[in-house]
Amino acid sequence: MDTEKDKQKNTKLAELLDNKFQIPGIPIKFGLDPLLGLLPGVGDWIGGIISCYYLFNALKEQARWSVLLHMLINILLDIMIGAIPGIGELFDVYWKANLRNAELLQELADNPNRTTRRSRWFNWILLVVFTLIIIAVLFITSWILIASWVILSDLLG
Repeated sequence: MDTEKDKQKNTKLAELLDNKFQIPGIPIKFGLDPLLGLLPGVGDWIGGIISCYYLFNALKEQARWSVLLHMLINILLDIMIGAIPGIGELFDVYWKANLRNAELLQELADNPNRTTRRSRWFNWILLVVFTLIIIAVLFITSWILIASWVILSDLLG
């Protein structure tokens, strides 16, 4: 990042989107992002488009692919899970993709090699987790189909 002003702008936007408000008596903060998510159909996409600001800044800083992928995954999780009514807003309050990406951008400016290494590990772990989930879903689906076939076979004959 070029200046201290850029760093402050990144932090202020992330705070506005993810941490601006607090309900009195409850220690949980939230921002405009979960509120946008309340707009049916378009709210999470609007929030996701705004979140791409950090991705474009990382591109401008010539971040390595692992950092860009880490940021993109943060945004996509925010959009996809955020789109689930009710659960999505709670996830938005917890996940805080913009704060995560602002921190990555700051770390990228302060220590590019460490940020790249950390992002690479994050991406590999996520790949393994998603692969295991896909295998589990395939296994469960196959088991249900086989069990259904056996039950149907017994009933018919």
